[in-house]
Amino acid sequence: MRKHNLAPSTTHPALQRRVNFPAKLKNLYDVYYSIDLAVGNQTIPVSIDTGSSDTWMVQEPYECVSFWFDPGGVANCGLGSGFKGNLSGGIIPNLPPFVRSYVDGTFVQGFYGREDVTIGGITAHNQRFALVNYTYWHGDGQTSGLLGLAYPYLTSLDGPDQNQPPYDPVFTTMWRSGAIDPVFSIALSRHENQGNSSGGVLSSGKREESYLALGGLPPIDVDETTWSRTPIHGMNAVPQWGFETDERGMYIVKPEAFVLQKGGNGSDAGVELVRNTTQIPVLIDVGATLSYLPKNLVNQLYAAFDPPAKYMSNGGLFYALCNATVPRFGVQMGDSTFYMAPEDLLRQTARDPTGEWCRIGVTDTDSPPHLLGVSFLTNVVAVFDVGKSEMRFAARKRY
Repeated sequence: MRKHNLAPSTTHPALQRRVNFPAKLKNLYDVYYSIDLAVGNQTIPVSIDTGSSDTWMVQEPYECVSFWFDPGGVANCGLGSGFKGNLSGGIIPNLPPFVRSYVDGTFVQGFYGREDVTIGGITAHNQRFALVNYTYWHGDGQTSGLLGLAYPYLTSLDGPDQNQPPYDPVFTTMWRSGAIDPVFSIALSRHENQGNSSGGVLSSGKREESYLALGGLPPIDVDETTWSRTPIHGMNAVPQWGFETDERGMYIVKPEAFVLQKGGNGSDAGVELVRNTTQIPVLIDVGATLSYLPKNLVNQLYAAFDPPAKYMSNGGLFYALCNATVPRFGVQMGDSTFYMAPEDLLRQTARDPTGEWCRIGVTDTDSPPHLLGVSFLTNVVAVFDVGKSEMRFAARKRY
């Protein structure tokens, strides 16, 4: 990781006077992104997530188990090297165990402790986080935990009653200490790093990079004319969750529209097929590879591929021929519409066993949360401004 001091933006006043501390991210398999945390005197690679708040990592040794429905299965969590030794701040006494479960059935269990955590030259001193000693996990052999970047509210969802007092996650500790302004931004590059942290090399010789920038903007070229903003909504914006509070917990936004077009390239809009202006709540989720949107909208997207996309039971998702003609699909945030590149809508790196069919980067769900994941975020720089309770987006220049 390197510290970059960048000149403030002169075209977007809301981003002036920011001090930037961009830390490089590593693209793993075009699925998710990792970052190196300096935890005390150790370096621990973890994946980043804007859909959760806790930071955790495995402590060696730990127990890896198979899931309950497969008691005879071979336990293989696939985690990288974890934290070793003792925490300088010790274990926090009189707290319930740390327990988290995830939608894919994985879970982690452990305890809370304190240690200095540093990202890109910024340190959260005596930070509370979790060490995991018991888990069922699907890892890649590289990352050893998770960096949660959402609000403190989500840290309270501990235990069976989910009523534990919230605490400040890593990012919150950093801005409340005055080390940075209460803002971070993310730029994800779509191509895998091929096993190193320096990014893929473009035909121009320029390297693609991915960044988490604390306190400002990453060193990524954007179309300055596309900057737009939209408010972050409280937890009660998703009625199905049953939260009564308007306190913010996740990065929930309501896009002005979803736009589907057939034909056209670049700035040529082609023929507009759909403009859905229903302002549904959507999570901005760096931890999700695909984007999950309402079924009626996504079915129209599938039908707009030429030839149309089809469902494959062996993959559990929709695929289209890898050489299919890809429609234009965009999300309007504020005054700008951000279109997903063809390589994000039709993911050439995710193929069926024949190699002829590629996975669609948007999938359907009628059960919230709807979300915009990596397949959308690789097209923008996304600014998470908790101080102003808003998100800002700008379109990345073609790369």
